[in-house]
Amino acid sequence: MRTLTTTALTAVLALTAACGGSSGPRPYVPPVPFDEPIVAMRDVRLAGAGLTGGSMDIVVSVYNPNDYAVQTPRLTYHLLVNTARVASGDYDAILELPARDSAQIRIPATFSYASMRNAGRGAAEVGAVSYRMVGRISVGTPYGRLSAPYDRSGRFAPLSIPVSGLGGLLGH
Repeated sequence: MRTLTTTALTAVLALTAACGGSSGPRPYVPPVPFDEPIVAMRDVRLAGAGLTGGSMDIVVSVYNPNDYAVQTPRLTYHLLVNTARVASGDYDAILELPARDSAQIRIPATFSYASMRNAGRGAAEVGAVSYRMVGRISVGTPYGRLSAPYDRSGRFAPLSIPVSGLGGLLGH
């Protein structure tokens, strides 16, 4: 008799644990109200040049469509030009982005001349190049740190840089 009671008690405890430990229904937990921030590339500016490559500033616009502010956006990015990877990395912006507002963020990046040569072939052939910026944005919210993917593409025609615009790099 004692064995039957112990077995029955063990079965009841196992069933209670499997059902979440309570006899009532679980409370409804609403989903977190989070709309994905919108990331768009606005500009790429040459910042410097060296023997094997250079540096540039990638300027992106980030729009916060939420009803609350988000903090410290972290952008993980890959910039491709004509399918050639030109730059990639992570960047943490120290800012608060108000609800339903946007801000421009300058991302410092480096590139090699080899990657730019591969990317620039399209400009030489057709006068314009296709770009694609893909990655993830992670932001601080009242609900914790949340992230979303982004993928933007477009075309641009590179401008010719006058010799005086190279800031003395050519000795002029």
